Amino acid sequence: MDNANYNPALVPEIVKSGALDDDPFVLIDVGCGLGVDPLWRVFEPNLRAHGIDPQIAEIERLGREERNPHVHYHAALVGLPDDDEFRKRRVDDARRWSAYFHPLARSSGFLATERAKEAGRRSLEELNTWTTEELTTDKVKVGDFVRQQGLRSIDFVKTDTDGSDLEVLLSTVDVIKETGILGFMVETSYNTQPSDTESSIANVDRLLRDRGFLLYNLSVLRYSRAALPAPFVYSAPMQTTTGQAMFGDMIYLRDAGSSDYAEVWGEELTPTKLLKLACLCELFQVPDSAAELLLRHEQTLGELIDVRGALDALTPRLRGRRVSYAEYLAAFDRDPSALYPHPIRRVVSGARRRLRR
Repeated sequence: MDNANYNPALVPEIVKSGALDDDPFVLIDVGCGLGVDPLWRVFEPNLRAHGIDPQIAEIERLGREERNPHVHYHAALVGLPDDDEFRKRRVDDARRWSAYFHPLARSSGFLATERAKEAGRRSLEELNTWTTEELTTDKVKVGDFVRQQGLRSIDFVKTDTDGSDLEVLLSTVDVIKETGILGFMVETSYNTQPSDTESSIANVDRLLRDRGFLLYNLSVLRYSRAALPAPFVYSAPMQTTTGQAMFGDMIYLRDAGSSDYAEVWGEELTPTKLLKLACLCELFQVPDSAAELLLRHEQTLGELIDVRGALDALTPRLRGRRVSYAEYLAAFDRDPSALYPHPIRRVVSGARRRLRR
């Protein structure tokens, strides 16, 4: 995941403290091909995960290779029933599909794939083996899956389905409050036709914001046009270093650091849910929001963890030095320029400009 912190300081401390022993972190991973992302393993042994994907062989492989008995894989499509009104409207919208709003087909990646076919080389379509694998026809709503599995608590839902992510979210909304879902990662298209059934940034944002979640982070995958190909990011004809923003992962979380939280949600989160939300903030590169949450709920969370120690763990280095949270704030209060770029860098940059002149 492009927008994640794979070397957190706070999360391991919270797990080590035992605060989550009786309320482990629960993940629903929709579109789990290649397995649950290593990011989530930081919660082990307090990780409970359910990966769902339609690729039958891949689910069987993941099940065989998984070493954590609390991580389960399920072969299923996730979404709404075929007779659902949303799906009926989506079919009608597909009939009005316009290439103008889907410029990916004009990208250098598509051109590279065509050139590979012409030259007899392996194309991107061949590398994406899921397109030729046997897929299950079993379909389930996230809400129904949660009840089938007897899940009373869920902390995070990640969805990556190559186009059906809005439908996955719609199949989840009825269990958000019931299970206390803290956040979502949603693969989103940044360019689609103007329809309320597309998995677009506008529709995803509206749906989750209406339910109290705020956007905290996002990644941007760019695809250059075939008219002027840009260097590829990976050794495959996919995203490029420059070009139009086409896709990305959007991170939505509850804002329990806000004094108005209960006004939106009706009640405050439990202490362990608060801790897990702070962990999510660190994992998705918003440690400031984790600090705000810890400070607002310091008295409650003090019964589970050393809150000041947790704040120290979140505190970044100051001019290369490891400092405490109190020292960091004191330095900022004395002189906010302490957080400006290091003056040595400015001197070096200025010297380089003079040398060029």
